[in-house]
Amino acid sequence: YGPAEATVVTTVHHVGADDGDTAPPPIGTPVDGAVVCVTDEAGRVVPRGEAGELRIGGDVLSLGYLDADLTAARFVAPPDGVTGTDRVYRTGDRVRMRPDGVLDFLGRLDDQVKVSGVRVELAEVEAAFEHHPGVRRSAVAVRTVTGGATRLVAFVLPVPGAPVPAADELIREARGWLPEQAVPAVVRFLDSFPLDANGKVDRAALLAAEEAASDGAAAPGGNGTPQSPTEELVLRLCRDLLGSQALGTGDNFAAAGGNSLSTARLLTGIEEHCGVRLRAPEVLRQPDLRALAALVDTRRAAADLAGV
Repeated sequence: YGPAEATVVTTVHHVGADDGDTAPPPIGTPVDGAVVCVTDEAGRVVPRGEAGELRIGGDVLSLGYLDADLTAARFVAPPDGVTGTDRVYRTGDRVRMRPDGVLDFLGRLDDQVKVSGVRVELAEVEAAFEHHPGVRRSAVAVRTVTGGATRLVAFVLPVPGAPVPAADELIREARGWLPEQAVPAVVRFLDSFPLDANGKVDRAALLAAEEAASDGAAAPGGNGTPQSPTEELVLRLCRDLLGSQALGTGDNFAAAGGNSLSTARLLTGIEEHCGVRLRAPEVLRQPDLRALAALVDTRRAAADLAGV
């Protein structure tokens, strides 16, 4: 293992029988002339066994970049207690140091996101989907919806020639591996993933393509279009909350990604616009948005009669 900023090879691990044949092997221990440490977000060394950012120092370091500002941001003073180097390079890689000093690679720090206040590793979410025998590969991206809330969208490449698994089946199985906040609200099936200049999955392009497809799916006259003012209002509220213009009145709110937070906001919107107060279980029990709109109309009619 090693970045170009540190002579390319910085740590080494000799793979043996004890490493098994399925789990990724560790990235090992530093080569001669390399100093490594694992730090938290504040740049302090974390105890062995805890995850953090890998920083590299010692004779293996390059001088920096042509860009002085970028050099200053990535090549910094060593943390307290780290000796043998006058500066360290912030790799942006997330690792864990075992008690024996061997390093495990856990992914990129920029692949770690927050969903409903909980830290989520995108690689772990992708691995949960790839446990399914019908999934060849998956990629997960984060979409920001109304109010600044975030939701996960999973993009899946099915195994060629195999039956395509149902989206709800994949979500149900993912719940067996992941905390609720890490379970994607939406699954999209693709034939291929867009790649960036480095050959990595371009998550921004995935989200842009999904948004464009969603806009097209919501064209007037399509399946699930509103047939009454109440259906139109409920649909608009749900589209805004879930960040998907592909929703139709035949969709289920919970299956489309509705959670406790978005349900509470939906209840507030319905009360503000329709003068009807519903409870969360009533919303989640409705099979689709059309039924939810019908419930709103029924409650509003009952309130009008009571007022008379």
